[in-house]
Amino acid sequence: MVRPAGITMVLALMALVGFGAAAKAGPFTPVKIVNDQVITQFELDQRKLFMQILRQPGDLDKAAMDTLVDDRLRMSAAKQFGVKISPEKLKAGMEEFSARANLTADQFIQAIGEAGVQPESFRDFVEAGLVWREIIRGKFAPTVSISETQIDRALANGRPMVALKVRLSEIVIPAVGAGRTAALQKADHLRLLLRGGEDFASLARQNSSGPSASRGGALDWMLLTALKPDAAKAVRSLSAGQVSAPVVLDDSVVIYQMQEQKQEMLEPTSAIVVDYAAILLPDDGVSAAKVRAKVDTCNDLYAQAKGLPADRLIRETVPQAQVPRDLAGPLALLDAGESSTTVTRGGWRVFLMLCRRGPAENTMPSRDEVKIQLTNQILGAQADIYLEELRTEAMIRTP
Repeated sequence: MVRPAGITMVLALMALVGFGAAAKAGPFTPVKIVNDQVITQFELDQRKLFMQILRQPGDLDKAAMDTLVDDRLRMSAAKQFGVKISPEKLKAGMEEFSARANLTADQFIQAIGEAGVQPESFRDFVEAGLVWREIIRGKFAPTVSISETQIDRALANGRPMVALKVRLSEIVIPAVGAGRTAALQKADHLRLLLRGGEDFASLARQNSSGPSASRGGALDWMLLTALKPDAAKAVRSLSAGQVSAPVVLDDSVVIYQMQEQKQEMLEPTSAIVVDYAAILLPDDGVSAAKVRAKVDTCNDLYAQAKGLPADRLIRETVPQAQVPRDLAGPLALLDAGESSTTVTRGGWRVFLMLCRRGPAENTMPSRDEVKIQLTNQILGAQADIYLEELRTEAMIRTP
């Protein structure tokens, strides 16, 4: 039997670590009781084995027990709030987790099964995570409000440094002038065929005019922000396998199918750019204070420079390494759009503001992505606090 490459990789890792749970007397002997719920030796051995496969660092005995206790608390909270995961959502969650190893759920289950991890152990692990996600969203999401100012600040300061990447397939239909109506009708017809079970790649080869047609419409991984705004909006909320509504672009109508999506770290410090503004003022101890009282953002400096020679106002966006040496240090201490400082340069007092620090504009996450990330950060912190509360209130003992 020829195994998929992902399974071969996982099994090789298992062989390196040396898998196989230590023989234990009485696999169903209770090793921990959380309120009235028992954790057995078998469950502990299974979780340790699973964490070895995932190459979890640190003390696996402690980590395995801690995560099992947390899962019991999560499932108790799910029972309290009436949260249940449908078989379809559970299957999707298992597929999502397995995709991190470039495997399907069935392939992943086969791989860990050959190492001794039962499918039920994997299922229980995923289910606990899914119900916890639903609980946190239901309990805390309505209270989270991200303002436009917070989004502006996150973008200006280059945080968060994560963007959404997508792998899509496309069917491109020419739509020039009066042909747009016919193109939209054809796109709608193709979507009906897809709903009826037709293969997207086959339809792309037969109907697409794009350069990807010979590949069944398949595109390479790309940042979501690399798409035109209408296309990005149409595909952002798609799950794997779903097809978008027709997207009208300049000279074509396109329908997309989502293959995969993932969050990816943006380029590190070497790709950071600095957008700053500076106005040269008399070094008289007064002028800088007057400007500071009148400006809140970099754009406000334009009004202050009105009537001055053009070279008195500096506005540059440059790679971080190319910031003038006398300004780099002071700029590093500023928050974008929120503060200012002054330095001397020759006979001038330089009033300096940081406008934005972060990746180049063409790699920045969209405002919607930033809002989601900021929301998730807040929900993550609230989830940690809530779980700690559950631990504190629980009766956790060793038999």
